[in-house]
Amino acid sequence: MPRFAGLTIFALSEAKFYLPHVGVHCYAGHGGTPLDAKDTVSSNVTLTSCKAACDSKDQCTAVTLFGSTGHHRNPSGDCYLRSEVNLTKCETSQDGTQWTTYSQVPPPPLTGNILYHLFERKYTGLTDKDAGDFKGDAAFIFETFGAYSKGNPEASMDHNIIEMSEVNVTGWGNYEKCNAPGAFGHHTCSENRTDYCCTVSDKQGHDVVTNHTKTQLPGLEIPGHALSDGSIGFWFSFPSESQGTTWTERLLRRIDGKCLGDAWRNDAGGCGSCGELLDTCVADCIQGNLTIQEIQVTWDRVFADPDECPEVPLPGSSVVV
Repeated sequence: MPRFAGLTIFALSEAKFYLPHVGVHCYAGHGGTPLDAKDTVSSNVTLTSCKAACDSKDQCTAVTLFGSTGHHRNPSGDCYLRSEVNLTKCETSQDGTQWTTYSQVPPPPLTGNILYHLFERKYTGLTDKDAGDFKGDAAFIFETFGAYSKGNPEASMDHNIIEMSEVNVTGWGNYEKCNAPGAFGHHTCSENRTDYCCTVSDKQGHDVVTNHTKTQLPGLEIPGHALSDGSIGFWFSFPSESQGTTWTERLLRRIDGKCLGDAWRNDAGGCGSCGELLDTCVADCIQGNLTIQEIQVTWDRVFADPDECPEVPLPGSSVVV
């Protein structure tokens, strides 16, 4: 049973989150119900401003944005508000990029969230780190499936472990990108640090280091890329300073990433045309031979069975916990 021992429940307005449907154009007569009779357009606004306009209207449930200028995480274009969308009746643009419809989805529950994180075995816990539900973490894993890289130390299934935790929160806040010490390139964190670097993006898309507080809410975001069937999960971030106040974690399992990857590979038929390493060839083979539902069946099986994927000892421990 989820517990909130010691947590203070804050009165919060419900955050709204949007699922992107790239290339989908929803308008009157084609799956989209305009919020007003004139179908008022806000020209050349950012996606953030477009969503904020929808958030401020009680009847608004989705937005459609035309254009792809600006930063990829916060593009600008013409914004149309929708009171309702039926995605099966919307049009798909030929180039797949000019129109994007964003539909509101409810956030995850506050209690009993089962989350996962792939990282180096010298770490444990979610403090100042990111995590995902099954679909969120699988999206990250298949996007970065490859050999160990010092500049992207979390990407390797062969090298790293995956922790499974139950998380309870008091509410959801802004998502932060938390990167391991040694990361460099798109996101940088000094290898001299002992803890992760957490940042948010400014209006220009640059990383800005965050200043956590003791009452800061854990962050929540919908990933910008989907799984092979188009489905999308959630990403989460957890400030260390507010652990025990706005969020708690209970570690459930800790397994080798290679064990999960090998189980996927075996269930996908072995991927005999690929090499021994769990690389992009294997990732493509798994996604090409297994549906997302089958990928999750394997995932759930190995996390439930310590005989198939044994428990990995915590850092500094020589015994299985």
